[in-house]
Amino acid sequence: MGAGLVIHPNGDLVEVNLQPGENNLALMYEHLGCSDVDVVRLSAVLDMWLDEEGMFTQAVNPIATALARSFGYVFQPYFGPVLICGSTAAGDSVDLDAHQLRALLTRLQDLTA
Repeated sequence: MGAGLVIHPNGDLVEVNLQPGENNLALMYEHLGCSDVDVVRLSAVLDMWLDEEGMFTQAVNPIATALARSFGYVFQPYFGPVLICGSTAAGDSVDLDAHQLRALLTRLQDLTA
């Protein structure tokens, strides 16, 4: 079974479950502590959701910044908690499958070692 993964600026990781076919904005607002979100498409199947105004209200998230840089997003830091989830061809946010979640956790471990 898979999940989405919230990465907090202090390094805490929290698994969350997105609801298939549902509008997951309320879940994002709750876990990201915001009322307006933006997305960074890390890859064709991996999205990073974040507080749109986080650079003004949140602390730098060094793990999210390192993760984004590992995908080529090298021009800015990222702030506050972020939600990493899968993305369908239609652009819907979905849980990472078990393989994607393991690969993400391995990548995060490599980035923070």
